[in-house]
Amino acid sequence: MPGIGAAERDRRLYEPIARDALPELNIRLLESFLAVAAAGDITRAATLLHLTRQTLSAQIRQLERTLGAVLLVRGSHGTQLTDAGRELATGAQALVDGWVELAERVNRVAGQRINRLRVVCCPCRTTPFLIRVADGLEAAVPGLQVDLVSVRTMPEGVRALESGRADAGFGWLPLDGTRLRHTVIGSEPWVATVSRDHRFAEHDALVLAELAADPVVLPAIFVSDSVERGWVGTLRPDRALRDPAVLDVEDGPIIAARRQGIWLAPESMARRHADSGSRVLPVADAPPIDAVVMWTDRAPKALVDELVSTVQGVAA
Repeated sequence: MPGIGAAERDRRLYEPIARDALPELNIRLLESFLAVAAAGDITRAATLLHLTRQTLSAQIRQLERTLGAVLLVRGSHGTQLTDAGRELATGAQALVDGWVELAERVNRVAGQRINRLRVVCCPCRTTPFLIRVADGLEAAVPGLQVDLVSVRTMPEGVRALESGRADAGFGWLPLDGTRLRHTVIGSEPWVATVSRDHRFAEHDALVLAELAADPVVLPAIFVSDSVERGWVGTLRPDRALRDPAVLDVEDGPIIAARRQGIWLAPESMARRHADSGSRVLPVADAPPIDAVVMWTDRAPKALVDELVSTVQGVAA
């Protein structure tokens, strides 16, 4: 520092300034907090993040200590954000996304090739399938790292893709209202999951008209409200749009097993969630639904093609 004495230079170097007081944030802690904020429940968020509840709770406490603020209030009705938590949730996603984008730009400028594919998924009981896909893809492309980006619903997955947090993912048609590209990887029938003591349990198959008198729930696999309404109108033509409710994937099988309603879902999803207390029945006159791999324009096309090939091999 030319033009000043040694004492003044030392004072300026070591004198605290306002920015020095800013907390040193850990991006991973912010991602964990955002998962809890979106899920509304620490246990559910821990499952999505593949963490134990204790580990996730410890991460949230560490973030609260770093910021000097209580972010969550845990009660009998789940986890609620405090005012400070809502303020953090408002800006944290942009901060995380910006950091990821900046890190990738720095890597590119440094001449380093990031051989990575970030794949959106709803884990739940699809975890074995996802692991086989990720392992198969990494085996097919030496040096590739597959990162699974957990979401709860299709709209969350679309947001992750369109915001740049992920490159590709799995979904269901139609993708109306999105900017995503896609390849169909299979066409599936809708099936009904009922409890073993339901009046339909001994049937070999059902038709939509038989379901009219029962509460029905659908999984949250639709990319938008308009797509949801379209499928509701197809599967429940004689009922108001408020019925069925569209719920998280894991809620439907529980409702069916507890005899609170019928769960309608694509066959592969329903059978992955089936247990000994339920029966899965074909719905003969429901039109099929197409499963897809979807991706953004920014995704590396060669890796997307390899992902499609791997998924088809695992599903075969």
